[in-house]
Amino acid sequence: MSFFSKFKDIIFKDVSTENKSKDMSVLMRILCIINIVFNFALTIFYLVLLSSRLFQWSIAFCVVFGLILWMTYWDQTNGAMYVYTFAMILSMLVYSFALGPTVGFQFSLYSLILLFYYKTDENPVFKVIAGVVISLTVIGVWFYLVYIDKVVEFTKLQNLVLLLTCTAYLSCTIITIAYFYYIKFASSEHKIIKYAKKLEKLATMDPLTQLTNRRGMMNHLEAFVSDSASHSQLSLAISDIDFFKNVNDTYGHDAGDYVLIELGKTFKEFMKDKGWIARWGGEEFLFAFEDNNGDYAFEQLDKLKYSIEKRQFNYKEYTFNVTMTFGLEEYDSSVGISETIKNADNKLYQGKEAGRNRIVY
Repeated sequence: MSFFSKFKDIIFKDVSTENKSKDMSVLMRILCIINIVFNFALTIFYLVLLSSRLFQWSIAFCVVFGLILWMTYWDQTNGAMYVYTFAMILSMLVYSFALGPTVGFQFSLYSLILLFYYKTDENPVFKVIAGVVISLTVIGVWFYLVYIDKVVEFTKLQNLVLLLTCTAYLSCTIITIAYFYYIKFASSEHKIIKYAKKLEKLATMDPLTQLTNRRGMMNHLEAFVSDSASHSQLSLAISDIDFFKNVNDTYGHDAGDYVLIELGKTFKEFMKDKGWIARWGGEEFLFAFEDNNGDYAFEQLDKLKYSIEKRQFNYKEYTFNVTMTFGLEEYDSSVGISETIKNADNKLYQGKEAGRNRIVY
């Protein structure tokens, strides 16, 4: 296993619990590791380049951030964040007063403002107060150190190493928090889009047959005819299951639902490469033959009608047949979609009055 894989396993360990913020736990762990590495680097600096006893503080802070890291593995993410805040403030004060304001340790506290705002379940007023307090603390410490002339002189090498170390630390901290902001908002946006698509699908789909419903079909047909390239040919057929009430009364409504579901599957397969099919309401279905005239639609519907007529439906201990009647009308742009469907519906009723199990065109 690669180092990256091991590191990832450590960072994401035990974050499957639903009652805590997964992303906050992971963020806190990464920030703790960054601080441990930063303080370890300072320890080397104090020992090698500065010959200072400050290394005792940096080692102590390594231990403190290690303990905070340990807290995140025991479902103590919220507590860990507050301990982390205290440790950050304390380390900033220690290093700033020891090394002066020019190194810029005090500016690391600004990352705490981002951290507090990232925690979405926190009181908004508290976030504002925390931000103001942190900002005033940074400014106050900086002015105080400048006022008392706490500017420590370093060699060129010492100054360069300190500035690079602090800059790298602050950059890693800010980039990490910013990346987690990106992940959170990108994830939220993805969820919103996914949920919107789900709602749109639910709004335009019949839950029983999984076919497009009336609203979805009308949206599709209006979009189809609005395309100038699609004005040429469109045939609409509205159909009805003959004596469907008898199926429900004789075999039960579950049997009726079974018939609708099975017919829906048949129609969906039948209309592949031909157009769209929708459950229009109750036992009615609307067929839209796109880029095809009425003669073609009639020929195809006749085959479909025959296959339905010969098909046996087996529900529990019952075996029965159903037939369907169709009303077919070619789309006329001068009358529109609704009028075309109305004309097809009139032909459907003509077919019912003529004895059912037929296509009226």
